[in-house]
Amino acid sequence: MLVSKISQEVNLTGIEKKQIYSNGKFESLIVAVKKGMIVPAQPAPANAGLYMISGKIEFEIAGKQTFVEADDFFSFPEGELHALTALEDSKFIISRNQFE
Repeated sequence: MLVSKISQEVNLTGIEKKQIYSNGKFESLIVAVKKGMIVPAQPAPANAGLYMISGKIEFEIAGKQTFVEADDFFSFPEGELHALTALEDSKFIISRNQFE
């Protein structure tokens, strides 16, 4: 199945996400985060990989800060406490195991 122009599936109005693929065990989401938005620390519900389409975010995981920019890939394990701050208007894809 082709999903084209996926970066247009979400808007930069705050934080918006949309599932773009699922097979019941694995899913991919497109996420848009407006500059200045903060996602507070929370445990990762599943093993995940994040591919940055555009923008720049500060990703804090396990007490360490990482800056993720366009065309970067970042992975993190299930249960890991993480937080996000959008330094620019940003769009990224998260691919992860689905959870119940």
